[in-house]
Amino acid sequence: MQPHKKPEIEQRLAEDLDWAEHTPEVQQNPEHFGKLVAVYNKRILAVGRDRQAVMTQAARQAGVPEEQLVVVLVPRPDLGEIPD
Repeated sequence: MQPHKKPEIEQRLAEDLDWAEHTPEVQQNPEHFGKLVAVYNKRILAVGRDRQAVMTQAARQAGVPEEQLVVVLVPRPDLGEIPD
């Protein structure tokens, strides 16, 4: 028997989520701190505080349904870690 393979969309979503949660391009950009970032195919498509607006903008830009996007909240860095 072959191992169960994730459908293509699920696999891409998992990869996009992993990328968005770990890449410095997303996580270390001061413009993203405290905001939602929409990602599709490891590309940042929209950034903002309003989840629906971010989803709508990113889906329109990518030409895909909103369900195919990954949206992550980028945490603000701990204020104690910012050097003087």
